[in-house]
Amino acid sequence: MNCLKKYIFSPFKNDWKLLLVLSVPALLLCLFGLNQLGQLTPVNFVTAESVKLVCEFLFLGILLSLLNLLGVKNKFLVGLLAFIYYLTLTADLILLWYFKERFGAKYLDTMEGGDYDFLKDWRVLSYFAVLALFCFFAIRRFFQAAPRKTALNRLAVCLAGLFILYIASPLKLLPKPNDFYTAYLMPPSIVYTANAVLAKRPKARLNEPLTPELEELAQEYNVFSAKNTGVGKQYTRVILIASESLSNKYLHRFNPNIPPQASQPLDELFEIYPSVSLRHVTLSTLYGLTVIFTSHPYAELSFENGYPVSFVKELKKNGFKTVFLRGADETYMDENVLFHQAGFDEVIGATYFATRPEYKDYIDWWGMTDRKLFEYAEEYLQTHQSEPLFMTLLTVDSHVPLGRLDYLGEEYEEIDAEFYDIPTLPRAFARFGQDVRRFLKRLEEKGLFDENTLVLITPDHPSYSNTPTNKLFKPYQKEYDNLPFIIITRDPIEKPLATNALVSQLDIAPTIMDLLNLPQHKAFFGHSLFDTHARRSVFDIKEDYAVVTTEAGTYVFPLNSNNEKDLTLLKLITTFPTAK
Repeated sequence: MNCLKKYIFSPFKNDWKLLLVLSVPALLLCLFGLNQLGQLTPVNFVTAESVKLVCEFLFLGILLSLLNLLGVKNKFLVGLLAFIYYLTLTADLILLWYFKERFGAKYLDTMEGGDYDFLKDWRVLSYFAVLALFCFFAIRRFFQAAPRKTALNRLAVCLAGLFILYIASPLKLLPKPNDFYTAYLMPPSIVYTANAVLAKRPKARLNEPLTPELEELAQEYNVFSAKNTGVGKQYTRVILIASESLSNKYLHRFNPNIPPQASQPLDELFEIYPSVSLRHVTLSTLYGLTVIFTSHPYAELSFENGYPVSFVKELKKNGFKTVFLRGADETYMDENVLFHQAGFDEVIGATYFATRPEYKDYIDWWGMTDRKLFEYAEEYLQTHQSEPLFMTLLTVDSHVPLGRLDYLGEEYEEIDAEFYDIPTLPRAFARFGQDVRRFLKRLEEKGLFDENTLVLITPDHPSYSNTPTNKLFKPYQKEYDNLPFIIITRDPIEKPLATNALVSQLDIAPTIMDLLNLPQHKAFFGHSLFDTHARRSVFDIKEDYAVVTTEAGTYVFPLNSNNEKDLTLLKLITTFPTAK
């Protein structure tokens, strides 16, 4: 006992209160993360929170020891460093809030070019103020400069403790996939981010024939096997409307808390035309659009390798002019370059619209208003009405967190309900529906919606952000996070769509190829939605792990796994067969 007291407890004699207090925010993050990941059970709560407390306490002990060894004594400086540390935790929290993923390498690039005016909002400033007060109170009340010998002893104990926790974590005893998800939340935010940035990324397997092992696995998951159903015809005008962040929860058809009038335009389309609710497999715009274009789950490998597979390229080969229109800046995240590689002849966005007198005054916030984007689409369709054309429109007014703040004089039918007279996502989607109805009507009036026209409506990804409209989504339903998909033609297609629980974004590209009677690409992971008998698998690639869902259940594995089954699955999801 004396040995334990001298070598284990003694180095923390003057600092345990500080470390305990500073560990509290990480416990709250872990609790929130368990809830967001759908793993908040009593067993997970007790086990994960206990381990998280030990992990964070020891990690902060290491940081404190390093400060002591450097001779840092100024409490203001220590408080400032603590504030900066908790900003990394805040970023983790935000990503879990919006995307149900942690802060990692995937999202670092998305910071460039964003609109950060929200940082001046009084609520955000209040949060930063509370965070700063917490840090400076804790440091002022409990921080004491420690001798270097004490700091060295504390450092050794903390390192040893973390090593023991790493090799003998109680979390490993939890059943799958609880063991993975709880362990996923353990690393401190700054460590997780560093690991994500420095981790070796999987490489794409290009132009490689499928081995017998992969052929067998592809058959097991029924991928690389999309086929046509005979539903298609030679449409010469194809318009894909990609609505920013739309989810089923914003439609009265799925969520009775949404006022019927608010989503009536989209709900009516659901009633008239073939439509379905899709599972998402991505959580940001570039990734979502990439999966839509490729029917391949590993979006990052697709755009990093010049889109080895893309249905847009296939349309281009078959004589279609291809154009991508967006309200936001087309150069954001180099998407003007990437979408050219995906097969688009032209990528047009806010940079171009700023040069046009009739559009430049309608650019603000994230980009040009959706209504003006639709008007430009009409102009473009008229100019190119004599040639086969594929057009994608990416809207922007419903960008998180609140949707467009100022519609720059555009007039809309007002919704007499709570949350619809101030900037909120429900208001933004109500106005998006009105814009879609107006766009379809104007296409009809201009002779651009004929028997050879195909219009598709779907989001790029869902939004988990419910603030400040939480009560519209209670009680929460899992289907709220699914994505609407609508197929609009002059004469509604009567052939039914698949409605099983595993239809997903992966099925969009094969469906478009089926509708156009074009050969399916061998590399598609999905199947035409008109193929009602196809056995489907959903592959959701996260920052550093993958979730594979089949009719038999869900399997989760880390991308750096050494397990033989996991390594084979990783080969499958990194493979891009190019032969047709």
